[in-house]
Amino acid sequence: MADDKFKFGALKEKVQRLKRELPLALAKQAENYFTDSWSRQGFDGQPWKDVKRHDTSEAAYKYPIALRTRKLSSPILVGVYRGRSGGQLRRAVSRSVRQVSFEKIRLVVDLPYAKAQNDGNPGHNVPARPFMGQSKELTAMQRQKIREFMDGLWGK
Repeated sequence: MADDKFKFGALKEKVQRLKRELPLALAKQAENYFTDSWSRQGFDGQPWKDVKRHDTSEAAYKYPIALRTRKLSSPILVGVYRGRSGGQLRRAVSRSVRQVSFEKIRLVVDLPYAKAQNDGNPGHNVPARPFMGQSKELTAMQRQKIREFMDGLWGK
């Protein structure tokens, strides 16, 4: 009878729903934010360092005309190989959610060159072009998502 008076059953269901649905919503939001780095050509409001293939004054700029157009217009972290656009890294990021629970959300990109692109590798002349990681923009988006979810759950 006390259960009905204080509605512990409804409260328990809301907490279970929170633990079940919120982590997945936050994981997908992060995955989408990271994938959108390619559209923004940067991360957390900072543009990526441009690539040499976009510089037409480069001495090494001796591509055939058809390939030249593709190389000039392709996004920074989407390489062009043998006339075809790459995009493996972007696709891997768009499928990076590996673990989702209330305790832990884990996103993984297991391509061998992903860490060098994200963090940079001075030994191989690869500047850091971050596309994944916690950022101010993402934190603000997550806080907003949590507020909206809680307001919807508790009826505010």
